[in-house]
Amino acid sequence: MDKIFIGLSWPYANDELHIGHLGSSLPADVLARYYRLKGSEVCFVSGSDCFGTPISIKAQLEGKSAKEVSDFYHERFVQIFKELYFSFDNYTKTSSNYHINFAKEFHRELYNTNYVYKKEEQRLYCSHCNRFLPDRYVVGLCPNCGNTTKGDACEKCGKILEPEELLEPKCGICANEPIFKNNFQYYIKLSKLEEKLKEFFNKRKNGWLQNAVNLTERYFLEGLLDRAISRDLDWGVPIPVDGLKDKVIYNWGENVLGYIAACKEFCEQNNKNFADWFETEDVKHIYVHAKDNIQFHTIIYPALIIANNNKYHLPDNIFSYEFVTNNGQKISKSRGTCLTVRQLLETFDVDFLRFYFAKNVTDKKDLDFSLTELISSVNGELINNWGNFVNRTLSFIKSKFNGKINKFEVSDLIKNKIISTYNNVGLNFESGKIAQATKLIFELIDFANKYFDQTKPWQIIKEDSLKCEQLCYEYITIIANVSVLLNPIIPQGTGRVLDWLNIKNYSFYYFEPSQLNLTSFEPLYSRIIN
Repeated sequence: MDKIFIGLSWPYANDELHIGHLGSSLPADVLARYYRLKGSEVCFVSGSDCFGTPISIKAQLEGKSAKEVSDFYHERFVQIFKELYFSFDNYTKTSSNYHINFAKEFHRELYNTNYVYKKEEQRLYCSHCNRFLPDRYVVGLCPNCGNTTKGDACEKCGKILEPEELLEPKCGICANEPIFKNNFQYYIKLSKLEEKLKEFFNKRKNGWLQNAVNLTERYFLEGLLDRAISRDLDWGVPIPVDGLKDKVIYNWGENVLGYIAACKEFCEQNNKNFADWFETEDVKHIYVHAKDNIQFHTIIYPALIIANNNKYHLPDNIFSYEFVTNNGQKISKSRGTCLTVRQLLETFDVDFLRFYFAKNVTDKKDLDFSLTELISSVNGELINNWGNFVNRTLSFIKSKFNGKINKFEVSDLIKNKIISTYNNVGLNFESGKIAQATKLIFELIDFANKYFDQTKPWQIIKEDSLKCEQLCYEYITIIANVSVLLNPIIPQGTGRVLDWLNIKNYSFYYFEPSQLNLTSFEPLYSRIIN
């Protein structure tokens, strides 16, 4: 049995999940469900990123501890992902003892290599707050594009930054101008790892979405600079160096290790051999995230693994998706453009949300979300096309055949059409092209509706009831297979349809259901009323 490891980027536990999180996260669950239907053994992991400056800043502003803030949002995330039907094998958090211990041991080994060194230099210090200022505690202008950004990476151009590189820096807490003061940190030699990272990139890039390829090529063109791997915070994974109490591992140096730790924890909890997942080439690793996380998955994460004796499996597929904007504006709580997943779930069926984002999120361009477009798309395609085909078929069978249809031979036209769709949808899923896969499935649904209209069962029933029954069996075969094709995208609704057809065992391959004995069904969906 093939093994598939899927890692979804870890959302910061400092605020509610918003539509951008949903857009870039959904493909991971679609892939996990698809590979399980293909018969693969899947380990799908993620968790809440509980350390780092976003949580520390939030806690400081709210007068709470960082643990209180991160624990609160972690529980919110767990509930939201459950309502979204995400099928994690392990959803954990970086503040768990398991993750902390794993990250400390990994870094203890890492510091014994020749890829980590100690360096003293001048760092930004806020005299008002009486503290050194790590990455997001600093706000200023990007030296590359001039955009206002924080001191870890430019949100506009993607350039990896150190806080000291920002122009016109200000403290992110008090807005005062910081000074420079001597301090030391531990650094990882990305410059020394660059050639090995290029080898990894050239070997694996054909399995990446194009935006990840393009941005990583740019990083290499600019040249990789050594990066601090420690920082001055009281909230984080402690540096595993004796005598140091005021430094923690830089957030990006431990959160990506959560993939390995979460898989290892999953294996221990389920009596599986961890080495079969991370210490072999006989497994496929897929990483799913938004485009602002590309650097951490194509440079930082593999650099950590390579530097630490290269004993863990490196990423195979990098599926990075463009941002979601809200009516043409970047998602921002302060600007009132932050639409949360909770708000959407309180208004819309989860299938509507999963369908809309699966259909629209790509690696080519940002998705500009609008409620008008969501409603139009759901009503016009999911309900009018798919829901309508299911309802009209089952209603006809219930009315004319009392819900009972025998098994017949399926025409080559129908069989080949469905098989071709399985093949093409599978290829697109495995390439991370979820939107294209969704489009292909709905092309089959369009075909099904046209086939229903062209074969005119309401007329055939008057002339040849056996021929009409055969046609109805073909309609049922289409519905059954489309339900499987759509199942990774909208598992709730397709699960109901498969239950109505009494289909219990299925996989991602063409099949012909046994005779139908339809006892009950209801309209699959109701139209959204503005």
